Amino acid sequence: MKIGIVTFNSAHNYGAVLQAWALQEYLKSEGHSPSIINYRIFDIDKLYRLYKPKNPYKKPVLNDLVHRAQEFKARLRDKNKYKKYKKFEHFINHTLYTTNPVKNYGQLLKEEFDYDVMIAGSDQIWNGVFTKMNPGYFLAFGNDDVKRISYAASIGKDEISDVEAMPFQKYIRNFDYISVREEKAKEQVQRFTDKDIEVVVDPTLLLPREKYDALKKDPKLKKEYIYVHNVHLNKVDERLNAMAEELSKRTGLGIVQNRADYTFPNEYHKFIDGGPEEFIGWIANARYVIANSFHATVFSMIYHREFITIPHFQNPDRMRFFLDSLGIGSHLIDVPEHLPEDLSKLRINYSEVEEKRKRMRERSIAFLKRAIESRKTTAGYAKDKKYFDYNDPYRCYGCRACESICPTGAIQMEGDKEGFIYPVIQYDKCIYCNKCREVCIYQKPELFIPMTENLPKVYAAFHKDEEIRKKTASSGVYHAFYDYMKRTKGFVVNVKMDSEYNPVYAIEAGDACNDFCGVRFVNGNSKQIKPTVKKLLEEGKKVFYSGNPCEIAGLHSYLAKEYENLYTAEVVCTGIPSPEVYQQYKTFLEEKYHSQIVKMDFDNRFKGKTKGYFIAEFESGEVLLEESRKNNYVNNYTNYNLQRPTCYTCEFMNSQESVADITIGAFAKVEKLHPEMGEFYGTSFIRLNTIKGQVLFEGVKENLNIEESTLENAYQNTRKSAIPLTFSRSLLMNQLSTKTINALLQEYNSLKHKKKKR
Repeated sequence: MKIGIVTFNSAHNYGAVLQAWALQEYLKSEGHSPSIINYRIFDIDKLYRLYKPKNPYKKPVLNDLVHRAQEFKARLRDKNKYKKYKKFEHFINHTLYTTNPVKNYGQLLKEEFDYDVMIAGSDQIWNGVFTKMNPGYFLAFGNDDVKRISYAASIGKDEISDVEAMPFQKYIRNFDYISVREEKAKEQVQRFTDKDIEVVVDPTLLLPREKYDALKKDPKLKKEYIYVHNVHLNKVDERLNAMAEELSKRTGLGIVQNRADYTFPNEYHKFIDGGPEEFIGWIANARYVIANSFHATVFSMIYHREFITIPHFQNPDRMRFFLDSLGIGSHLIDVPEHLPEDLSKLRINYSEVEEKRKRMRERSIAFLKRAIESRKTTAGYAKDKKYFDYNDPYRCYGCRACESICPTGAIQMEGDKEGFIYPVIQYDKCIYCNKCREVCIYQKPELFIPMTENLPKVYAAFHKDEEIRKKTASSGVYHAFYDYMKRTKGFVVNVKMDSEYNPVYAIEAGDACNDFCGVRFVNGNSKQIKPTVKKLLEEGKKVFYSGNPCEIAGLHSYLAKEYENLYTAEVVCTGIPSPEVYQQYKTFLEEKYHSQIVKMDFDNRFKGKTKGYFIAEFESGEVLLEESRKNNYVNNYTNYNLQRPTCYTCEFMNSQESVADITIGAFAKVEKLHPEMGEFYGTSFIRLNTIKGQVLFEGVKENLNIEESTLENAYQNTRKSAIPLTFSRSLLMNQLSTKTINALLQEYNSLKHKKKKR
């Protein structure tokens, strides 16, 4: 099979590149065709680069000359660092089978790989401190039919933090088969999935010693020595140094070590310019090895060396688990005082160790073979699982369909710390009728309206009345639908602001429908709305129900049948914002201005479509006017930092499918496609998905300027899939209760933050 591997292959770290090589070589030995996806993100590459590239010229050829001069200066400045850099780059680009470099996640999404299987691992690829939960390390790219496996992935610490939890829960769903490197990692990852997770050995332990013999380069030093390896880039480990000096004093052996910033009294050599091949050679030929490195310990064991491992500063359990599983936990020694008086006690019965290693290796190989050869599990798995089976926030849209349909009132919707609501079953009232599961809209494809030869039809549109266009959102298009419902004695359902300026779903008729105009970037409470709408429909009343696609899907699933007197319209959605953030921000404004808000518009286009304004009017008569893109709340919303978890995996943000009779969205850059429709206050597109939608459109179009368009044109500059999950979102939401809301939003405001950084 063709197998792609994502790992830390570009880190100039001996363990990182050797575990990548080991997994590659093992898969080759099994008859597969592996290659390492050369994912070279900036945060890793900048740690090891020789210089910071300068690009003072517009022509690349001139900048190349500048880079050559910079490299020459770097070579003169530190020859050892230069040699080491070149050896690592040679190993990465020639010993590893790598693809062309991929510099960022956006580029990764565009790559057209043809793998049968992709593997994430090993190493600390799931350590958010290093990766900022980069989706690439969770295989969130490529074709859906590619099998995804994690092998010996590590979180590099004892727990997954609250900041990392939300992206982790989203991305772990990508995997068909999951394995990790440590028991602690298994405990933590299991919090976010009900799939089986196996603990497997690091890839370096999959290969026999003979493979490394063919790779290693032995040192020229013929004397016995102690090899001392400090894994930290910029930190002197005093415990490591003290242990090395004590052992050197007792044995009389000199030291070989890998740090330029420290010199031992009895030092033979500094290993500071070598590549991975020399690293193995120095360990393989040492009399003793002292290290705080996981992989230095692994190779000490592979080459049957007598060794001492110094516990990691922050995560000693990882090494303790590994050594205990091999029966040599006593070799984890923190200070010289714990070094045995009789150094013969450092000798290891490697026949016993090899027997245990063999069993661990066999279990790990069995996992890999099973994962590679078995069927994909994610497709059917997701469809059958609902929020009730596993409290995964990515499986609940908060549409209240389950609450509305429960015959005994056993379901209550409760808000989390972000204000998003989720169902909680009161089992003393539950009669186990299963209606809540049946009505759930998660992974329910039958809700989507199939396309036909004649539908959908798409129109560019804006209201004929300039005053209406100026003061309402969506080019006044919704106003035309509200007018039609007024004329035909129908009811309108949408979000409006209540007397305290909180967003709520409401059912209105007549002139009260105007209260719905201009409400954006908030989501309303729809409690009891669906049963009330059903009652109106059963009474023969006409209803126009507008909302986010998930809200419309929830309505249709709850009703469970077609009503000729129901018309539905969905907006092109960019996500449901946090109710808690909105409440805190509203409170902040009211406290700042010492007055209650009486009107708020998040994206008013009174100066034209090119520039929207956030406007807050207060009871005192004061007005806050600010460009929408600069406003702290709006900026964070449009940068996807405030949305509900399901918005980041939403199946309804889909340009090809719809759940409503009509879809309405902003027609971006319409003037390039339909010059006559380039209206000053903006233009919308109206997509007619059903015959009912066409009938309704016939009743409203007399108030609209329209021009027929196409689906492709309408969605050309519009989001066509779920919004991307940002790490900023996790950081922001995790601090909701610790900082004042405006200061917090300003910290993650992309425009104000950039200015600050300059």
